[in-house]
Amino acid sequence: MNWLAAHMTREGPGVPKDAPRKKGLPLLADVVRREWWMLLELNLLFILFSLPLVTLPAAQVACTRVTTLMLEDRSVYLVRDFWEGFRSRLLRATLLGVLSVVVVGAGAHAALTFLEAARTAIAFVLPFVVAASATIFAIIVSIYALTLLALSDRPLWTILRIALLGALARPLPVLAALSAVAVLWVLHILFYPASIFMPALLNFSFGTLVLTLSVHQAATRLLALESSAVEAGHTAGGSAPLRAQ
Repeated sequence: MNWLAAHMTREGPGVPKDAPRKKGLPLLADVVRREWWMLLELNLLFILFSLPLVTLPAAQVACTRVTTLMLEDRSVYLVRDFWEGFRSRLLRATLLGVLSVVVVGAGAHAALTFLEAARTAIAFVLPFVVAASATIFAIIVSIYALTLLALSDRPLWTILRIALLGALARPLPVLAALSAVAVLWVLHILFYPASIFMPALLNFSFGTLVLTLSVHQAATRLLALESSAVEAGHTAGGSAPLRAQ
């Protein structure tokens, strides 16, 4: 079994130091090329930790933490990094998951209700559009929040505030990523039973990688701006007594 241990612990191909930083689809393709085997392992790990269902949000945050390391071309120790992300963010991820399900579920229910009503009265078209738009926005905020939680140890309220800003500033990349994930699941349905192993091997980890890529750049910038604002506030607060003296 030494060959198996050596295979799992060996370093990946990495990226040349002088190579230009890739973005967007080229970065996605490069990560898949370098980390395809680890993505398969990550998919199985995600499924295992999601089996109790109540732990699904924490497993998603842990999965996002690993895909973030891949996108940043940092060393990934799969089990250790996944477990650390899962353990340290379990409570906040669970609260965030419950909040997201309640808000998105309420929006979806309202949208479906107005859609049924719009079939008999055109006056309900506008409320349907508003409810559907609010539901999509809530989904985008949830994706930002999950990624921010994987990137940061900040309190949940701060995470939600930054996620709202991110969803307002850059919603389109997330919509594109959601479309790609939806296509992945549609392919699974269309080619079933030939595609029966897609969810077990690919869909969750690859879907998380795509979603993480769509928000990673904006989330990183927003966290940096928030840190700068906090430091500026501390500096101003600390200098006030000196001025008073």
